[in-house]
Amino acid sequence: MKKKLQAGAWAGIVFLAIGILFFAYSLIYPYSSEVGPGSGFFPIWISGFLIVLALIYIYESVKGNDSAEEITRESFTKVLMIVIFMVLFVLFLPIAGFNISGTAFLFAMFFKSYGLVKNLIISLVSTLAIYFLFLLLGVQLPLNALGF
Repeated sequence: MKKKLQAGAWAGIVFLAIGILFFAYSLIYPYSSEVGPGSGFFPIWISGFLIVLALIYIYESVKGNDSAEEITRESFTKVLMIVIFMVLFVLFLPIAGFNISGTAFLFAMFFKSYGLVKNLIISLVSTLAIYFLFLLLGVQLPLNALGF
């Protein structure tokens, strides 16, 4: 009798395909430059790690050591909501700017985990910390028309 692949194996196959795709595209960029790592350095390594981890996960899943739970309506809804929040973040980023979009995204993600005030504080402080870290690194994040 032929054994069916579990959901974990299929997820591993999807991540393996994504890793291979990103690895192939990262080869377009130079691996090194005159001053150090080039623009292809991190994408090559990160996609390489993704490929290795996906292969390990597929192996463990086929072996039967997969820790993935059965997909329920509740778990599917949670994943779907995360994807929707991520898409909304990307769509509103050019309009609302990073600070507002980031705070709203984190607030939505933490909505059921924390109380209203604690959630707002965590979301705001986390977003501002990321924003100032990028400023220190000299990377400009999208701002809204009001400048924040």
